[in-house]
Amino acid sequence: MPRLRLSEPAYARVERLLDLSLLLCGLLTLGLFVLVVGFPLPGDLHEAVTASTRGILALFAFQELLRFALAPRPLVLLRARRVEALIALAAGLELAFGHILVFWLQRIGSGLSPTTIALLYLGGTQLTLLASLALRAIRDNRWLCHRTLSPGLVFILSFTALITLGTLLFKLPHATHAGISWVDAIFVATSAVCVTGLSPVDVPATFTQHGQWVLLGLIQVGGLGIMTLTYFFAYFVAGGVSLRNRIGLQDLLSEENLGHIGTVLALIVAFTAGVELLGAGIIYSALNDAPAAPENLPFFALFHAVSAFCNAGFSTLSAGLADPSVNDHTGFLSVIMILIVLGGLGLPVIKNFWHYAVAVVHRRLGRRLAAPPRLTANSRIVLITTAILLVGGTVLMWCTEFAFSRAPGHIAADSTWFTALFHSVTARTAGFNVTPVAGLLPATAALMMFLMFVGGSPSSTAGGIKTSTLAVALLSLRRILFGRRDVEAFGRRLPEELGDRALSILVVAGGFVTTLSVILCTLHPELPPEDLVFEVVSAVGTV
Repeated sequence: MPRLRLSEPAYARVERLLDLSLLLCGLLTLGLFVLVVGFPLPGDLHEAVTASTRGILALFAFQELLRFALAPRPLVLLRARRVEALIALAAGLELAFGHILVFWLQRIGSGLSPTTIALLYLGGTQLTLLASLALRAIRDNRWLCHRTLSPGLVFILSFTALITLGTLLFKLPHATHAGISWVDAIFVATSAVCVTGLSPVDVPATFTQHGQWVLLGLIQVGGLGIMTLTYFFAYFVAGGVSLRNRIGLQDLLSEENLGHIGTVLALIVAFTAGVELLGAGIIYSALNDAPAAPENLPFFALFHAVSAFCNAGFSTLSAGLADPSVNDHTGFLSVIMILIVLGGLGLPVIKNFWHYAVAVVHRRLGRRLAAPPRLTANSRIVLITTAILLVGGTVLMWCTEFAFSRAPGHIAADSTWFTALFHSVTARTAGFNVTPVAGLLPATAALMMFLMFVGGSPSSTAGGIKTSTLAVALLSLRRILFGRRDVEAFGRRLPEELGDRALSILVVAGGFVTTLSVILCTLHPELPPEDLVFEVVSAVGTV
């Protein structure tokens, strides 16, 4: 049977028609997505939306298959449209086995309501189509293709677009129980994208299940990093980025080999998804048999795993992790701490440490490696500084809050060390709390402000000035005080400009916090100044 292949001019005309069908799919999908997420749907309309979604999926998969069937050079087309081909394959699998997916979602647990299952099904399929169409628009936009990506401009535009989208989604009727003001919607969207965790509203009392899914999506994108995601799409979809921007991304990801940028980007996404899903599964198992387990446990587990790894600090409980149902559950809180630490270290450090640990095991087993990996200076600085802050913060918090003062009555004596450890972990990056922050003693609050100001590590989901900045600034200060010529760490000389940059960041960040604190104290003299300073440090450190 001869293959059906069109000439280049004929295929170009057919491709224009197929692109029009894609545009139609995009408009219909966007409308259906807004309808599902933003508005309450009666049963018959819900079934119609489901049928429409499956029809659009079928149309999308068919037009993609038709492109390959008619293309003069199908292999060239496959390389150019590899992402769309994968999405079309996923759409085909969903059409064939979607009912099995729904069945297993129902088997996960009683916490998944039919409404939640429908939202997962429809939202997932529609987002699949929207992602494909958005990527296609990026590739076909000649203006974007001929522009040299500026990291600063990309960050600002992506940041603004995501906050705007989140704000509009929060304003939809089905996202909240009784509506939300524009100011609060913008604030929560900004806080979620910046993984800050500050909220002027009670999250579970304000947002419906749909609204909390929107919040979760904003946290996830913000945690991965808007710039990382943007470069990910540019690299894998738009055909790559310029050499200058590759070098900028190389510095951003702390990757030595310029040719490995694409691999590292894919690894970031895969590692994040894997850790979060594993964490969600462990949280679900830990709380499944608890006598007072939170409602809708599967969503609760996923939300808090993402919020912890992304160092966001958002919770679906009104009292946060101080809620009586979880605040004394050691297993659950331990998982949260591990996720926070992993998210605060960053993939470059974790990757380097993993390779180093594997090499150590190989050496112990007597196996020789041609070029055994070593811990980089950056990894050593990050790991040592993180360990000092965790251990030192735990000891000092135990001293200030429990040892030399009256401990809060609801905390058992044998739990004080664990509580101090949890606050030491979460203060630097996440912002979770197992005791009311308002009840902390002034010395403990001051220590928490220092930890919030420092934050996590470079290329991580955490904020603050970064652990490496603090370490290099102290090393540079030591050089000045002792009259040494070079900034040294682990027997290696660090560039002098690195120390100057670290000191500059420290001074500018401190000045910024001071300025904002003075402004807030001037505008709100009726509020305690220590509370205002605490909120400023939390916002600047995105804790």
